[in-house]
Amino acid sequence: MKHFFLLTILTIIIVSCSPNIRSKITSKQPLLADNEPVLVFQKDEPFDNNGIKIGTIRAGDYGMSTNCSYNEVIRTLIQLAKQNGANILKITEHKTPDMWSTCDRITAQIYRVPDFRKYEKEIIWSPNRKLTWDDFKGSPKPISNSNVAATTYCGFGFETNRVALFKKIKIYTKAVFDCKLSWVAQDQVGRQDLLEHEQTHFDLCEVYSRILRKRIEEKKLTVFSIENEGNAIFKEVYDSYLNRQELYEKETNFGLNRQKQIEWTKKVEKELADLNAFL
Repeated sequence: MKHFFLLTILTIIIVSCSPNIRSKITSKQPLLADNEPVLVFQKDEPFDNNGIKIGTIRAGDYGMSTNCSYNEVIRTLIQLAKQNGANILKITEHKTPDMWSTCDRITAQIYRVPDFRKYEKEIIWSPNRKLTWDDFKGSPKPISNSNVAATTYCGFGFETNRVALFKKIKIYTKAVFDCKLSWVAQDQVGRQDLLEHEQTHFDLCEVYSRILRKRIEEKKLTVFSIENEGNAIFKEVYDSYLNRQELYEKETNFGLNRQKQIEWTKKVEKELADLNAFL
C-alpha cells in the first residue's frame, strides 16, 4: 500500500478577488455532467490526442487577484472545460507566483476524447467512478508477489489555498488511486469478489481523506499554524489509516473470507455516508 502527502506552502497576502478567466473556443461539444471527470495533463506530460480539440482556456491575474492558487485555478478551468464539453485539459503554460504576481497563471488546450480512461495515470475518488480491472495498469513482480492476486496503491493528502491575512483557510483533500503501480494477476482478472475487495481499499482511503479534512477544519487553523499543526494532524490520521488497512486485510483474510468482506464493505459505505459533509 502506497501513501503520499500533498501540502501547498502558504503565502500571506492582503486583498481578494478572482483570477482573470478567458477562453477561445473553436469546436464546442455537448457539455459534460457535473459527475463526469476531466483529466488534467501537466505541461511536461505527453498527450496524444485521438479526439476533438475544442479550444484554449486561460487563467490570468487582474493585478490584485488572490483566489488563484494552483488548486483554485484548476478547479475553475475544469468547470469551464466541462461547460464546453471537454474531458481532457492539457496545460501548455504555467507561470507560478513570482514578484510580479501572487497567482498561478495557466494556459491550457481542451479536448474531447472518446475514451478518457485509457489516458488515466491516477484516479481521484468519486462516488460515480468505481474501479474496473482495466484501471490496474501496473505489472506484477512475479518473484516477490507470486502469491498476491492484486495490489492497490492509493493515498490521500491535503492542499490549501493562499489565503488573505486573517481570512479563513480553504482546505482541499483527495484520495488518489495510482493506476501505474496498481496491478492484478492475469489469471485473477474477472473476479468480482476480488475487485470489490480492492475497491473497499480505495473507499477506506477516501474515508480517511474526509476524516483529515474534518479534523483540520474543526481545528480552525490559521495561516500561521497550518503548516506545523496541519502536518501533525495528518500524521495522526495517516497512522490510524495504516492500522485500519492492516485490520481490513487481517479480518477479511485478503478478501477470501466472504462474510467478513461483506461486513467491511457495508461498514465502509456507512462511514462514507456519515462523512458526506466532508466530501
